[in-house]
Amino acid sequence: MIVGRVAHAQWTGDLEIILAPTVRQYCHVLRFPQGWTIQRFDEVGQRLSFDSYSGEYEFRVEGLLTTKFLVAGFTGSLERYYTLNLYKVDLSDPGPAAIPADRRAWEDATAVPLMRKSGSPAWPSPSEGKPYTFHGFQFAKRGEIWAQPSHEAMLLSPDQRWLVLLSRELDRDSRPTRVFFDVFNADTGDKLLGIDGTYSSPAGADPDGILTKAAWLTERYFLVPLGKYKERCLVCEFSRDSNLKVANP
Repeated sequence: MIVGRVAHAQWTGDLEIILAPTVRQYCHVLRFPQGWTIQRFDEVGQRLSFDSYSGEYEFRVEGLLTTKFLVAGFTGSLERYYTLNLYKVDLSDPGPAAIPADRRAWEDATAVPLMRKSGSPAWPSPSEGKPYTFHGFQFAKRGEIWAQPSHEAMLLSPDQRWLVLLSRELDRDSRPTRVFFDVFNADTGDKLLGIDGTYSSPAGADPDGILTKAAWLTERYFLVPLGKYKERCLVCEFSRDSNLKVANP
């Protein structure tokens, strides 16, 4: 297998999450034990890469929607080039790592889209110095600035029950940049969870392009790709009966 990692290696950043005890109530890290491999070139000879900046996950289900999914990676804009390997996962089970899946099963399965519905209009831009207002409630970010573009830093679950604010501190030359994911109940205004992380890049690139890879899968799972090559993924599971216990206020 040929690993498509060369083209953007100098820009590849590393996003890591701190799994505090309060975070572990809702979240775990899913591991893809063999990582991801992708063909080196597309049909016209352009180099392909699958890393923290390029590419996405795609999830599919066999039959009815449950907690079990097939997952592959892909890159490309006009045409999708999928990773050569794929996995089967149970997103509600924090124990085992992902296991290799069958290509035939993947082809027969149904795609479940990742959702990035913003709670904010593109204009005017959300204010840096004020809480974000939604459904009559005010929601405060913990980072110094919003993830960019700022109108995409307020991720609503598909049922609009959960709101996640993406923010970060200003870039620091001497150490990794701290990043924040703050989860709120959009119906009540209560804070459920604060997730802390760090981002580092040898090229000094900012974390925005990676933070905005976070997405919802159905109204149940909030996902954040981790690592330089998306070889891990933070999986947070929320439901209507999730306890409102504030973490990292």
